[in-house]
Amino acid sequence: MDYLEQDPCLTSIKPMPSLKPGEVAQHPIRENGEKLVPASLIPEKILARPEYFLQGLAHSLPECLVREGVLKRLIKAANLLPKGFKLVLLDTYRPVELQKLLFDKYLEEIRQKRPGAGHEELMKLTQRFVALPRSDKGSPSPHLTGGAVDLTICDDQGMVLEMGAGFDETTFRSFTRYLEEKLENKDPLSPDQETALKNRRLLYHVMTAAGFTNLPNEWWHFNYGNQPWACRVSAKGFAPAVYGPARPDFRWA
Repeated sequence: MDYLEQDPCLTSIKPMPSLKPGEVAQHPIRENGEKLVPASLIPEKILARPEYFLQGLAHSLPECLVREGVLKRLIKAANLLPKGFKLVLLDTYRPVELQKLLFDKYLEEIRQKRPGAGHEELMKLTQRFVALPRSDKGSPSPHLTGGAVDLTICDDQGMVLEMGAGFDETTFRSFTRYLEEKLENKDPLSPDQETALKNRRLLYHVMTAAGFTNLPNEWWHFNYGNQPWACRVSAKGFAPAVYGPARPDFRWA
């Protein structure tokens, strides 16, 4: 099935307004108490492939946990996909210890590439792709809330769709509108980039139709209920965040 020609939600991704420095961290949270639940129990719609656990990173989990409201919206988004296509979750709830590990690893990568850079510059460059590891109730890291999801799409043959940049790729190619801007600037797109452009649009539109907002620097990252989400939907009228830091309800952990 040539879904690229048939799907009606493949319009361009519009520019997203920039958030003011400190705006996300200062946005109020009114925790609603929803539990973290596994997202792997409906494989006919959503596949869980926890990347960091597969890569053997410390503190990672072998399950993709999300808040109850997030799971309902993921199902809604999956129902908007072409027949046989599924969402593939790559990372969801992330303990702050894992967030710190990722932040420190990427900070060291940047330091190696820019040996003359000062601490402030290194921290700023690192935060383009990895959030600060914060566990405080007033400003938790997005993934710690259970309201942030990293995901892609696979087709009815189980093949992951081409997106033009890999998950966690830390280059400008990962920016959600990277291919849109090339098109707007009349830069030629390769056949693979044309396909990736349409696939990014498909992912973006099914997720936003289900109530999520996108992180502009990462085509794969979407938020619901946390502070980044609240800041973006507040542009249409004030909305508090409803998810603060979360913790799995593990009996023996």
